Formats: sequence, C-alpha cells, structure tokens
Amino acid sequence: MNCWKSINFSKQYGWPRIMILSFLTMLLSFTVIYTFLSVGVNPAKLYDDRYVWLFVGIFIIYPLHKMLHFLPLMGHIDKVKFSMGPYKFFPIVSFRVIEPIHKNLFILALLSPFIIITTCLSAGALLLEHYAHYFTILLSLHIGLCVSDFISIKNILGSPNRCFIEENEDGYEILVSKEQ
Repeated sequence: MNCWKSINFSKQYGWPRIMILSFLTMLLSFTVIYTFLSVGVNPAKLYDDRYVWLFVGIFIIYPLHKMLHFLPLMGHIDKVKFSMGPYKFFPIVSFRVIEPIHKNLFILALLSPFIIITTCLSAGALLLEHYAHYFTILLSLHIGLCVSDFISIKNILGSPNRCFIEENEDGYEILVSKEQ
C-alpha cells in the first residue's frame, strides 16, 4: 500500500487551536441548544437538586466517548491497540488503529459517539424537562469533544473511496493499494 496522504494534527492544526475551537463550539452549542429548549420549558420548573449527577456525567463523558469509538471496531479487535489508565484523578481511555481499516469503518468509528451520546442526551433533555439544563450542559460538552472527530472526518471524506486508514502517534495516514 502507498500513502496517499498523511495527517499530522499537531503540525497541521496544533492542539491549542483544536482546544480553542472545541471550547468555542461548546459555548455556541450550549447557547443554541438551551435557547431552543428554554422555549418549551418554564425556568421555574427546572430543578437543581441533582447536581452530583451532573458532575458524574462530566467525569464519565470523555471515557464513554472514547469507548464508543471502539464499538464499530469490535470485529477488528486484532487491528486495534487498546489502553486504559488514570491520569491524576481522571480516567483516560485510548486506542489506536495499528493496522489499516477501510475508510467507511473508520468514519463510522469516529461518528458513533456523536450519534449515540447526542441521541441519549437529547432524549433525556426532552423526557426529563426538569433537568433539561443538565442534559444541555453535558450535550454541549460532548459536542465540544467531537470537534477533533469532525476535523478528521473532513480530512478523510476527500480521500479515494477504496482507501484504508491507519493511525500513528501524530495523526493518521490514508493508504491506497498499489493497483489503484
């Protein structure tokens, strides 16, 4: 296989830039989502007695997000290097595709946390309207986490249809077979 394109996040975008973009996306998404939800929810009906659950949600949303990336790749477990451990007091989950996988499977792996968590948190906000503000905070936090995934998807969508993706320490490589 030949390398069609190599994406290096630290060189191409820079982690500070991605973090700022993620933070701004978080703020914008909270503003937009809460504005739409506040139309249907009376602020007097909002409860703030379950704030511990909000902090638990904030604490587990990142590891859950990372584990849901792995869900579509479970059939290809031999192509994935998985590691988990604490960083100070925060649980860190990481995995990396060490052997090439198809472009569509990689895109599905990038989109799966966004689809699943966004659906669950949106349903929670609509069904438990007394705690809609908690779900909105968690949803906007999660949308901010998804920014790097969306940047990756943007880079991959322009690649040839029958290509493969392999991750490395700095980003990933888009590979095409020699016959193409």
